Amino acid sequence: MEARIFNQGCDREAFMTDVLEKNERFEQLADTVCLSRRQMLLGLGLAAVAASSWSKLGWAAAPSNWPLWTVEGHGGKVFLTGETPARRTIWKDARIEGLLQNCSALWTETNLIRHQDIQVLIKQYGIDESKPLLSKLSERDQSRLAEAAKLAQVPLDSMAQYRPWFAAFTVEQAYYAAMNLPEAGTAEKVLMPMAKNDGITISSEFPSIDDLVAFMGTSSAAEDVQYLQYTLDHLLDGAAKNELVYSRWARGDMSGAEQMVARMKASQPAMYDKHVIGRNGRWVPRIDEMLKSPKPALVVVGLYHVAGPDSVLARLREHGLKVTTV
Repeated sequence: MEARIFNQGCDREAFMTDVLEKNERFEQLADTVCLSRRQMLLGLGLAAVAASSWSKLGWAAAPSNWPLWTVEGHGGKVFLTGETPARRTIWKDARIEGLLQNCSALWTETNLIRHQDIQVLIKQYGIDESKPLLSKLSERDQSRLAEAAKLAQVPLDSMAQYRPWFAAFTVEQAYYAAMNLPEAGTAEKVLMPMAKNDGITISSEFPSIDDLVAFMGTSSAAEDVQYLQYTLDHLLDGAAKNELVYSRWARGDMSGAEQMVARMKASQPAMYDKHVIGRNGRWVPRIDEMLKSPKPALVVVGLYHVAGPDSVLARLREHGLKVTTV
């Protein structure tokens, strides 16, 4: 449910020596791919690329009627929007970019802060040496994982001891690398350098990468497997179907995103409870606190967090806050 980044020319750090010995393909991939939020977990560097540089590579800015909301309460205001994963267009919305200039803070889902050795974190939360990955999956999901791994050019046996969530991250990163989609063109990655340049505070749902890894690692067995199922659904839908959802969103049409959330709720209920109901609910006290600031904040989350009956928007309204479409 998070965005991705693929950008050449990135520095990379050492990553899980013991795991890489089992996964030579992953190490080869890391030579040319700079990884996103999910890929940050793997200890690889992130190179910031200004949106203007993408125009030199042929990336064009897309027309936009991007969904945007205001949240009001306690005499304050917060702006809230959702972002898509990386696309073949640079995100641009003059309204939102202009609003950021007068904000006290930019809130995102994740950041680059890391406290503990990533190798230790992944070994603790992402590897299960007691039970092979495939033994946790149904025959259907084994087949779907094999199909996705083939598309991503990741050897299936290289993930033998991965927990399902970590297998999902690994396959997805490789798949998007093949698609060559730059997350430097997503809303979050366009806005973050602007905020930094203007001295605007940048905060995140997960204060550090350590927190994100631990959150994923504390998934129950059902949540773990269903997160992989959700990822496989997304990848095996194909690029054309996914882009249709994102292009509709960019025009202000939330129907595609709502359909995806409904499918998730029906097909992966445990994962839905953890990643949608749980995470969306925890945005309420954060935003409630932001509203007490004399200046507004801008919140950017994944589009599936602001679609459907259990969205952040719905939870804010239940809390008695005024939510208005801009």
